[in-house]
Formats: sequence, structure tokens, C-alpha cells
Amino acid sequence: MKRLFPLLCALLVACGSLPAAPTTGQLLGAPTTLNMTGRALTAQAAPRVEGDVFRVRLTLQTPRAQRLPPVRVTDLYVVTRDGVWSTPVGKAAAQGCGQGCLTTQVAGPARGLQRGAVQVVVGLRDAQGRSYLLRDQTVSVR
Repeated sequence: MKRLFPLLCALLVACGSLPAAPTTGQLLGAPTTLNMTGRALTAQAAPRVEGDVFRVRLTLQTPRAQRLPPVRVTDLYVVTRDGVWSTPVGKAAAQGCGQGCLTTQVAGPARGLQRGAVQVVVGLRDAQGRSYLLRDQTVSVR
């Protein structure tokens, strides 16, 4: 059994681990435009606090109604002066809003969020499984 322990440890390390959440610096440094398959992709967020619930309507767009690249919204991060609010998007209903547009609604507990300036960053995954961060330029919680 003592000989198996180092082998088991090595196997567990070789299997990898879950990806770590991005740091505040990575979130604030996320681009406001992504060039995916030759198309510029931007995000626009409309966050609001309603009692104890925080809601964000997120819209991904390409200019001139170009077709959206095949991406999936995976996470949503809101950077405030007090820290980072985050939630996995999961199977939130993504709705088309035109050829170059996709919108989704995300809600979660407000956990002390207040009105004011924030940075909203969305986690995306493309068809090849690569992950990206995309930040809205300027957002204010209503």
C-alpha cells in the first residue's frame, strides 16, 4: 500500500484540476472587443438590483449584423469596489436578437451589491472549447 500512494498522487496530478476563477486583475484587463473568426464581438450589460436579487441582461453583438461566431456564455463576473460577484450562466436561455446579436438574462442573490459603477465581464467558450473573457466598457448598476 505504501508503494501505491506515490503512484496514486502522481495520477491525480496528471489528471489536471478544475480551471481556476480569474483574478480581479484578469477581469479588469479583459478586452472590450474580441476578434473571433474575423468578426469583432462586443458585450453590453444592463445590471440592476431588485431587492435581494441581482439581474443582468447581457447582449453580445457584432458590427453591421455580421453572423455571431459560435460561442457559448459560461460565466458572468461583476467587479465592484468591494470585490467580485460571479455566477455560472449554465443553461440560461440565450435568445437571438437579430443576425449579429445574442442576449441572455442572469439572476442571482444580490449579496450586498449596491447601485453604482461596476465592470461586467462575461466568460465565453468557443466551438473548440477555448475560453475567453470579454468586458463591457462602462456599466452602472440601476
